[in-house]
Amino acid sequence: MHNKNQQSVIFSCSHISKKFDLIEILKDISFTISKNEKVGLVGQNGSGKSTLLKIIAKLLEKDNGVISYSKQLKIEYLPQIHLEGEKLSGGEIAKKILLPIMSSDADLFILDEPTNNLDLDGLNMLENFIGKSNKAFLIVSHDRAFLDRIVTKIVEIDIITKSSYIYDGNYSNYTEERKAKIERQWKEYGDKIEKTEKITENVELKSDWLKNIESKKKGKKLKENDSQNAHWKSADGKAARRLKVMKNRLERFEENSSEIVKPRHGLPLKVIFDNENGSVKVFNIKEVEKKIGKRKIGPINLSVRYGDRLHIIGNNGTGKTTLLKMITGETEADSGIIEKGENVIVGYISQERWLNRSDKIVIDEFLEITKMTETEARKLLNRFRITTEDIKKHISLLSPGEYSRLIIAELVAIKPNCIILDEPSNHLDLEAIEELETGLKEYKGTLIVVSHDRYFVEKIGLNKTFDLNINSSKI
Repeated sequence: MHNKNQQSVIFSCSHISKKFDLIEILKDISFTISKNEKVGLVGQNGSGKSTLLKIIAKLLEKDNGVISYSKQLKIEYLPQIHLEGEKLSGGEIAKKILLPIMSSDADLFILDEPTNNLDLDGLNMLENFIGKSNKAFLIVSHDRAFLDRIVTKIVEIDIITKSSYIYDGNYSNYTEERKAKIERQWKEYGDKIEKTEKITENVELKSDWLKNIESKKKGKKLKENDSQNAHWKSADGKAARRLKVMKNRLERFEENSSEIVKPRHGLPLKVIFDNENGSVKVFNIKEVEKKIGKRKIGPINLSVRYGDRLHIIGNNGTGKTTLLKMITGETEADSGIIEKGENVIVGYISQERWLNRSDKIVIDEFLEITKMTETEARKLLNRFRITTEDIKKHISLLSPGEYSRLIIAELVAIKPNCIILDEPSNHLDLEAIEELETGLKEYKGTLIVVSHDRYFVEKIGLNKTFDLNINSSKI
């Protein structure tokens, strides 16, 4: 079986590294691609995915490492398709991507974000073709549902170590295994620390015991042949021997545990939403209309009840964000009525939070939004790995990951019984999105979501749809 697998390998790379202006982008990348295999390449923004694709496609030189291609291997590299000035439907874009694949006699296709700008028809077209193809594919895509349906192996470039890690299975398998691996590393680290502390404590106890015996012996000033003196000498000897054993054990353990290093990746976030039920009626929207440029939304009639999990859909420009702003009171309707139920506490993540970051100090804005005491706030923020140092920073200086965790911490602190999200996957970093998905799956309140991210929508279990395509028109 091993030989068969070896024969089917058409590409392999080992210990690939690459620097740009002395900045290390890739450090230790190793993996293989077999005939017909569909491989997903994942990693945070800036982890070097596109750089690696160009190296494999022979468009960029590696610094170190070995790359092997099977004899007469033909590679087709399809970079991200840019469509400035072109007005194409998602299906037309998909055909534009598929045409070079269908007409090429290449054995390995390298695709960089092929699902960008595709509508549902285009996605289905691309998925069906690649899924049935007997060619090999190496794919970078932010579309997790696409990777879930297509790939059978994930290669992760870790942005911290700049090395590669291989996971068998699709994207969901990868996230489960990676999470379990990080939790295991933290458990092993905790166990080692606990064991060291216990042995150190025992050594200190034995040392105190020995000192106690020494002081008692000096206090007694007993004669050499005194039976009491024999007792102290015996106890003294036993304690000294035990202490020596304990010290040797500690030294050996410390030698073996010289590699006790805190795991580089933080423990997965635990996003749990607590909320008190509001009224059965959350929002009642009657005959609402709004002009947006040359388009008109409405008339909209929509009733949202407690516990609804509503997905608002529609083509670009149909007014999805505007509808959310009207529901939350940020924008007024031109006509019609929006009634809000009693005791409805709304938690809202808008796209504007990302596009127009505040320059306030983290802790100041957090206290202003959540109305928590500073002690409560610090405790919650620490749970989201926002440190004592982080809370003193200006919000504009936070990294995308830190800012993602801050926004979700705010959402948890508000204890909303109605959560409204506008394209969260566009802005929140991947770790935050995945933990938010887990929290929302268990959330008992009302959800109103605008999202094109199929994986997110499926994971959180939205069960009602409101289509703005049929509630929007040109003026």
